[in-house]
Amino acid sequence: MIRWLDHTADIQIKITCDRYEDIFTDFVGALKTLLITGEAQSLKVEKINLKEPDASELLVSLGRQVLIYFNTKQFIPSRLDIRTATPTRLKGNLWGEPYNPRHHEFHLEVKGVTYHGLRVENDRGKWCAVVTFDV
Repeated sequence: MIRWLDHTADIQIKITCDRYEDIFTDFVGALKTLLITGEAQSLKVEKINLKEPDASELLVSLGRQVLIYFNTKQFIPSRLDIRTATPTRLKGNLWGEPYNPRHHEFHLEVKGVTYHGLRVENDRGKWCAVVTFDV
């Protein structure tokens, strides 16, 4: 579940889910919603292979990778299929399609994922993440 939070200048979300992996899949869905209006199909795949010191850094790194694909290849993510998700590793396939002005409309320019208020934690059996996007 994604909840959009009030924030003074940027956009902040809180992701709550039962499984650790779902933090990353929900995060990709939220980022896609910020980037374009409408849907994206799963026509092409980009590999994700990240290693970071902790889960919060993995989330930032995933955001950077998605934004690199979007900004350099005009690749719109539709879903993330995870093969490995540990507190320090994330491997999987990012599915999506190339931007097509007949099917997609840019929504917001997302500059990055910030460290402001960033957290990933297990709270009474639920996984929670708070993420702020610089727009």
